[in-house]
Parts: sequence; C-alpha cells; structure tokens
Amino acid sequence: MKKALMKKIVIIASTLSFTGSYLIHHPKIEGNIYSDIISFWYRPLVRDVKLPYIHEGFEYPPLAGLITYFSSVIGGGEMIPYYNAFSIILYLFYLLLVLTVFKIMDEKNIPLIYIFIFLIFAPSTIVYLNYNFDVVFAASLILSLMFFEKSRYKLSALLFSTATLVKLINIVILPILMLNLEDWKKRLTYLFYFFIPILVVNIGLQILNPSFFKDTYLYHAEWGLENAWFVYLFPSRDSWDTAKLFSALIMVYGLLKIYLSNVGNLYERSFMLLSVFLLTNYVFTPQMVIFILPFLALIGRIQPVFYILESANVGIILTWFMEEDPLMPGTLPQNLALIRAIALLYILAETYLKASGKKIIFKELIKPLARM
Repeated sequence: MKKALMKKIVIIASTLSFTGSYLIHHPKIEGNIYSDIISFWYRPLVRDVKLPYIHEGFEYPPLAGLITYFSSVIGGGEMIPYYNAFSIILYLFYLLLVLTVFKIMDEKNIPLIYIFIFLIFAPSTIVYLNYNFDVVFAASLILSLMFFEKSRYKLSALLFSTATLVKLINIVILPILMLNLEDWKKRLTYLFYFFIPILVVNIGLQILNPSFFKDTYLYHAEWGLENAWFVYLFPSRDSWDTAKLFSALIMVYGLLKIYLSNVGNLYERSFMLLSVFLLTNYVFTPQMVIFILPFLALIGRIQPVFYILESANVGIILTWFMEEDPLMPGTLPQNLALIRAIALLYILAETYLKASGKKIIFKELIKPLARM
C-alpha cells in the first residue's frame, strides 16, 4: 500500500477514534463518562474566565494552564463552546502524535499495524484521549525524541521543555539523553535550551504571584495515594506519608537500574523509564497510560497481556463512582489498579529481556522483576 494512502487511512482512523472519545465525554450526552476537562469547567477559574496562576491557582504546569485559559476564553463562560475548544486543541495534538509515530515507524520499517493496535484503537486511547493534557505531553515528548535521534538537539530540547511545561514526568528520561550525547558541550547546550523556557515562564509567574509555586507544584506533593498498587501495603490514610517515602525509594532504585543497564534503543529505554515511574509513583491516574502507548507502537511487538492492562485501566474510571471511597484497598478501582500494575510490570520485564537479547521464558522474566 502506498505511503500517502496509508497516511490518509491513519488520519481517518485517528479522527474516528478521537470522535469516539469526544462523544463519550460530551457533557450533554446522557450516560457520559467523567473527564477532567468538564471538571475544570465547574471551577470559577474556568467558568468565570480567570487567568490561571494569577487570579487563581491551577495544579498543572503553565502550558496546561494556557490551554485551559484559551479554551475558557473561546467558551466565554459556556460549557459546550469551552468543551469544543479544548477538544479541538487535544485533537490537533493527537494528530501530531499519530503522524510523528507514523513517520518514525515508516523510517524504521516497523509494521504500521502497531499504530492501530496501540495508539488508535486501544481502549485507553478512546476513553482517556479527550480527558486531560496527556496527549499534549505525549506528542511533545515523542516529537522531541524523534528530533534527538536526528541530532537536531536544540529543537529536541525546546520540545522536551514543552513537554515539561505540560507534565513534569519526562524529566526521568533526561539522564539517558545526556548519556547519549557525545560530549559536555552538547550536553550543556541541550540543558540550556531545555531549562531556559521553563525558568523564564516559571520565574515570571512566581514574580506575578508569590504563591504560584506552592499552588502549582506543591499541590500534588500533598496528594494522597491514587491507584498505586502499594495502597495494599499502606491501607490506612495515616500511613500514606510513609507510603510516599516508600514510593520515592523504589522509584529511585528502579530508575537507576534502567539508567545503568544500557539496554534497549531510545524508545525502549524511554518506555521502561516511564513504566518504572508509573509503577512506583504514588499517583497513577488511568489517563497516564496514554504516555506509554506511542512507545509500545514503536517497540512493535504484540503482547497479549496488554489487553489485560487495558481492560483494567478502562475499568478504573468505569467503576470509580460505584464506590463510596474508591481510593481504599479492596474497592473495584483499586483491585483493577493492582491488576493493571501486574500487567505493566510483566510488559516492562518482557521489554527489558527482549532488548537484552534474552529468551522470553518465565524463568528469565522473574529475574528482572526480582532485581527491580
């Protein structure tokens, strides 16, 4: 099939997938599924079209706030125009993500079937695509890594900075980028172009509002456990501060294992680092799975356990409002979060072994799990 035709098919399929996500979250359609986009609208910040970080705090980094503010301005205090504006922005970033992955797969001769399996028709894509800022983060990150591979380091650094201004999570990938650069001059140049936009934006907002840093970044530090498998080890809210320390320790250990392993290509290592972060962080909201889907497409391998992960991940939001306190162990969402964690851990170990050139057998699978 010709590349141009295949590209059109991918765009059409992506549009259909996004349309499905748009409809299931649409606030005027009966039986709609919760989304953060609509949750934001009920805040005075959005409904009354206030400036985020200046007039009122917002718990996401500045580019996320800009997207929300722009959508609220377009909406003019009305829910549906706001929802439509937000949706169009996410759709454009989703197309950017899909077409970037398409380009990388074409260049690397990866079968394009995987873009449909993991990035277009995956259940989490449809359910969580038009939900939060995750697709903006994923698009910026993948585009940054693509340019990094092409040695266009300044542009890569600026896009990596863009991803950080949406979500901070890509910082865990930064060390492997530094290790892949040949000398300190290139490393310092990359860091300069990465940090300058972040510092300019954040320092500017801190000057305008002295509580900016606290309202934006410390907000999540005070958050409790959410969909973390180790809630079963720390079932009482009184023990959650200890759980956060446990989270930090296993995260550092897991990340160091990947940094020091030198296993896998850029996309495989990025997937492993993001997976370690998600598995060890004390907050693993279901929309965060969007982060790893483009990497699974680029790894290009069918993993049947992926559908266990997906079923559990979609089930979290579908069962969330059935429980009086869905954060507690033993509830349906937390049982599903535990299943999801086991499935992702299996995929992580399998990816590690495959990248290491080892046979994927049960005995070999449990070795990296035991060491992590």
